[in-house]
Amino acid sequence: MENEKKDFFDYETYIKGENGKGRKNKRAGSAQRSPKPAYAESSEKLKRRQQDKESIDNIKKMFGEALDESHEELAEFSDEQTVPDMPEADPAGLKRRLYFIFGIVISVLALIGLISVVSYAVDRIKEFADNTQQKTEFARFVYPIVICDPAPFNQTIKLRSDTMLTAAIWDIILYEDKSKYESDFDMIIVPELDVEQHVTKLFGAGIGVEHQSILGADVQFYYDESIKSYRIPSNPKYFTYSPYIENISRVGERYTLTVGYVSPTPAWLTLTSDEEPEPDKYVEYVVSKRGDEMTLVAIQESDLKVESPHGL
Repeated sequence: MENEKKDFFDYETYIKGENGKGRKNKRAGSAQRSPKPAYAESSEKLKRRQQDKESIDNIKKMFGEALDESHEELAEFSDEQTVPDMPEADPAGLKRRLYFIFGIVISVLALIGLISVVSYAVDRIKEFADNTQQKTEFARFVYPIVICDPAPFNQTIKLRSDTMLTAAIWDIILYEDKSKYESDFDMIIVPELDVEQHVTKLFGAGIGVEHQSILGADVQFYYDESIKSYRIPSNPKYFTYSPYIENISRVGERYTLTVGYVSPTPAWLTLTSDEEPEPDKYVEYVVSKRGDEMTLVAIQESDLKVESPHGL
């Protein structure tokens, strides 16, 4: 047991053992086999310890090689992994950036405001131009009727034939090409069929009229039944009223016109003058408009009254 606790072969112990016991055992005879020497077991343990030591050394060597890096490699790795320094606060630069952003925002808002103002102005100008053009179109349409100054009427109470004939003849005088008609001194001869066409233009289809002479105080239209034609002045000098469209309102295809009666003014003055005329009275005209075609539906009294020029 004492030999098992030792890490190597003890020669002296082996000699002593042999001197005391070896000879006695030797005499016992060769028939009995001697036990395995203690030094053999110690040799095997020693071999195992040497192997373990070599393994440990190999492991240490591996760790050493892994950890044994050159200073240059460590320096290179340190440079690659360098953490950038935190930027120092720059109050002046921050203010400049804020001012720059604020300036951009103000510029954008100013640009948007300018675009809105220009767009609004363009819309108003366009609306004014469209309204002015519309007023001119309606003024041209009602002008021959305004000259007649008819009494209020509606669809159930039709205008008299002489009123419709007078308006139709004035429509021919104002807008028709009079050179196509036969002339007789300062008169032109207009077939009754043409007069009926202008009656339809102003008051609608299906309206019958009784042809007759129109004998006014200042202008006369003579009907010649023998030739079924009217003799009318080619260029009359007298006008009763000319129209000024004060306001237009619309419901579907019906337009209500507030028409000012301006007395007595040539047409070109009323329709082209930049100054607003002073009407003698206001009348409401109800006109049906489909595309470019207009038809008078009714004439009504207007709630708009003419103010006294002196405020009386």
